[in-house]
Amino acid sequence: MKKISRREFLQGTVAGAASIALAGVLNPAELNAKAAGDVETVTLAFMAFSVPSDAAIQRVEDAMNEILAEDGIAIDILIMDSASYFQQIPLMIAGGEKVDTYSALAMFSSMVSGGYALDLEENDLLQTYGQGIVDTMGDYIDGCRFGGVLYGLPQNRDYASPNGYMIANQYLDTIGLEYSADEVNYITEEELDDIFARLHEAYPEKTVIACQTVARTAILNDYAGGDWFGVMMDPTNSLELSNLYATDEYYEYCEQYYNWNQMGYISQDAMTDTSVSSSEAISSGKAMAYECGIKAGIILQESTNNGTPTSAFVVEGKDEYILPSAAFADMPWCISSLTDVPEATMKLLNALYTDAALQTLIIYGVEGEDYVTTDDGFLTYPEDTSDIYHPNVPAYMQNEFITPVWEGNDADVWEQTKETNENAIKSIAMGFSFDKTNVSTEYTALTNAYEEYRYQVEYGFVDPATGIAEMNEKLEAAGLSKYIEEKQSQLDAWGEENNIL
Repeated sequence: MKKISRREFLQGTVAGAASIALAGVLNPAELNAKAAGDVETVTLAFMAFSVPSDAAIQRVEDAMNEILAEDGIAIDILIMDSASYFQQIPLMIAGGEKVDTYSALAMFSSMVSGGYALDLEENDLLQTYGQGIVDTMGDYIDGCRFGGVLYGLPQNRDYASPNGYMIANQYLDTIGLEYSADEVNYITEEELDDIFARLHEAYPEKTVIACQTVARTAILNDYAGGDWFGVMMDPTNSLELSNLYATDEYYEYCEQYYNWNQMGYISQDAMTDTSVSSSEAISSGKAMAYECGIKAGIILQESTNNGTPTSAFVVEGKDEYILPSAAFADMPWCISSLTDVPEATMKLLNALYTDAALQTLIIYGVEGEDYVTTDDGFLTYPEDTSDIYHPNVPAYMQNEFITPVWEGNDADVWEQTKETNENAIKSIAMGFSFDKTNVSTEYTALTNAYEEYRYQVEYGFVDPATGIAEMNEKLEAAGLSKYIEEKQSQLDAWGEENNIL
């Protein structure tokens, strides 16, 4: 049977792929047929920042299938870039294409409402074939419920971290700052202001801080139900929802950026250059710093992304952080409701959550070809990197905590990450999901109103005293009170049903 290449598939339309399937090239019946040894093939799809070649993917598939054969299953890996993934996956499933399990990412809610996600507890599917997942993830699994039904599985990854700043070392060295390049630097608000002032004086032509859309996550709150129109400002003690954009905390955040903008720290093109990432701004030399969640391993991660050594800073007194109730539903793994191999798919996911060899293969590839192991037990690149399997999305996968550590991180980075998660403020709304059906029109209007103002207000281009007031007027006109009332009603009912407070 001829197997169409992934690149050929992604260059065509879904309709074209369907016609190919009918012609026998991607025949789902053939792909699902039990081959010798009674093997069932499971197609697993995910998005990658760097899509490997077909040869590299095939190399990983072959290595994984040698292990999976004992369980009577085989994996077919489908990797796409972000633009293709978000467009193609819903269409492929709707069109009956072969996708058994997929990383839902930001599509989770829409895939559930569209009927493309399987109830993972139906017919005891998870309990029978996924006990290893249950043992590994524990109560975190409940964060992927909608209306009490389990449609997704969270990963073992960093879920919470204090907000801070990353600053490129080359500029810190120029101003003569004493700092740690290997550990997080804890500083006062005054010290941060001093650092920015000195950077601006030394490099007046550069942007001091590259703007990022992190205001809502930088403020301590729980975005219950997965959106910020109605948040819990006291998430450990109360289910009461508030308008985030009317809080003192939001005002103070915007006021700080307004002051920085007045001082010339922010690019005057920030509102129009919203597609430029912080990494691009740093690597191109346009900016020197940016806001970032300071998780374990962040220094290596950001230094690699930026292409230059970068250090981490956290302001003392602003180092509290929350594990939001919606965090586990940010990018879960789902099983397609149209799969014809649900048991085999759950068995595959269970293996990926629990088998270190399989998880290492799907994240980093084959040892000796896609990575090598140092004498200290760390993973690093091989000498020849011309055709390596390196999707660069370890946190999107199932359980990176059971894989070896990449060179440059602390040997105990996974233990540090677990500790960071455990030390976070826990929301009492864990497991709550919000059905927007009755206020879907308001949600669209609210999103449009917020997007009209967010960059002006949060990047400091308007005085928050007037800008925030105007934004809240638009939000109210768009139905904010009605929206929060509906969410509060559902949250209260959920709290009563689950004996919360």
